[in-house]
Amino acid sequence: IIGCGAIAERAHLPAVVSSPSVTLTALSDLDTSRLEYMRRRYRLGPIAVPDYRDLVGRVDAVILALPNHLHAPVGVELLSRGIHVLCEKPLALTRCEGEQLCQAARATGSVLAVGFVAHFWPSTQLLKQLIESRFLGALESFEYQFGGPAKWSPLSGYNLRRSTCGGGVLVVSGSHVLDQVIHLFGDLEVRSHADDSRGGVEANCQTQVAATVDGRPVRGLVRLSHTYQLANRVQIVGAGGTLEVRGGQTRSVTYLPSRSALRHELTAADLPPLSPADAEPDYFLLQLHDFVNAIRTGAAPRVDGEQATRSVALTERCYAIRTALEEPWSEATLARLARAGPHGPPPAATWQAPALTSVP
Repeated sequence: IIGCGAIAERAHLPAVVSSPSVTLTALSDLDTSRLEYMRRRYRLGPIAVPDYRDLVGRVDAVILALPNHLHAPVGVELLSRGIHVLCEKPLALTRCEGEQLCQAARATGSVLAVGFVAHFWPSTQLLKQLIESRFLGALESFEYQFGGPAKWSPLSGYNLRRSTCGGGVLVVSGSHVLDQVIHLFGDLEVRSHADDSRGGVEANCQTQVAATVDGRPVRGLVRLSHTYQLANRVQIVGAGGTLEVRGGQTRSVTYLPSRSALRHELTAADLPPLSPADAEPDYFLLQLHDFVNAIRTGAAPRVDGEQATRSVALTERCYAIRTALEEPWSEATLARLARAGPHGPPPAATWQAPALTSVP
């Protein structure tokens, strides 16, 4: 495991130490105190390796959990040496970097998998099956909302700088969302993108997209936030009703028929029910085993580099046409202060904040 931040500690390392399919050979991070903490917490042997280059020739595969701007240079170096890579999302900062990683994997026949763990949720698989089977009839629109006051804090703080993260909420949270939307609907056209970056990393954004299903246009809206609570769900509307998956709904899809007050919870016929005593599966462990299976059999991983590059390219298109998100509470204040000039108190405010309403 290269990179011993929060995602490694909370997700990847627990999956690795619980798996009978792999042997943990090394933990690598430049922060030696962090390495020692991780080693002691999980009661590991002397496997700390500060310089990842020392792993060449000692490992078959790595989980790459470094800050985003290091995914491409480190990943290309390892893949070029025949080391298989499971890379945390997003795959890279740019489409060009993603293509370089894919080329390095192809050149050596190495596996490049990407950590979009939502692909392993039964609800994601079922939702895609329902769309492809035309369960709703002709599709009309979809909306994906994801956000709330930020609760995830990377230890390095890399997410606060565009140079190390690649962007703000559109990258940190949106990479998962955009990947799922592409997975469900195919390639998308970006119609508009607005955010509040103001030269830094954005905390809120809204993106209008369009998909094509059965030759028909399907409009979509993606709303993301790190500062206020959103509905945290995806809704897909068609002639026959609405499909919905809420945050944390990993095993079922909710169906709301048109002109009906009923709600139906749909599950795949072959999905065994969980008893009250059963724990939710460790989806990072399932992702790890999919990676191992790809290495052993030559099969493609559930999410490969080419798939992950599509969401990186979509993010690039969003930023290329970015406009400023409307912030009347800020703009009205700036205008009032400008009118006041350098002397005297500002005049009474002429703009009033609109009443807050809940998100439908």
